Amino acid sequence: MSSGTYEAVRDLLHLEADLLDRRQWDEWLALYIQDCVYWVPSWATEDELTEDPELEVNMIYLTGKPSLEARIYRIQSGQAYATSPLARTSHLVDTIRLLDEDDEKIEASAKWLAFSLDARWGKQIRGGWYEYQLHRSDDGLRIAQKKIVLLENVIDGAIDIHQI
Repeated sequence: MSSGTYEAVRDLLHLEADLLDRRQWDEWLALYIQDCVYWVPSWATEDELTEDPELEVNMIYLTGKPSLEARIYRIQSGQAYATSPLARTSHLVDTIRLLDEDDEKIEASAKWLAFSLDARWGKQIRGGWYEYQLHRSDDGLRIAQKKIVLLENVIDGAIDIHQI
């Protein structure tokens, strides 16, 4: 795996975090391919996550870019309880690792922390790790799958896609 590949992955993950913090929704959506998967599994036990998003309980499970677009529409329109009013956020992404790659895709992981300031819930700090499947395209790398693991197994307050 080349240093150029690592830098491209790092830049994409940092860009995604920055776009979420700046609420640049259209640019954020453009990072995802049409048939993407956005998944936040639940903890099945103290040590094991759910493994099948189709058959087990999830915190969030969105398939396809239209699902992400619908979520962003609800955030922007104020129709999403978890995001009204919208919290201010700051994401930190680090410990980026390239796990596997071929000519079409790259698998990567990263650790993350997100600080949210919410009028209803106050200050919240959440963390965990991301698992990505990235696809190479003429426009650069795009997100095919993002799995977000929260360290918490019980959520205090509410979460939405811009807070994790």
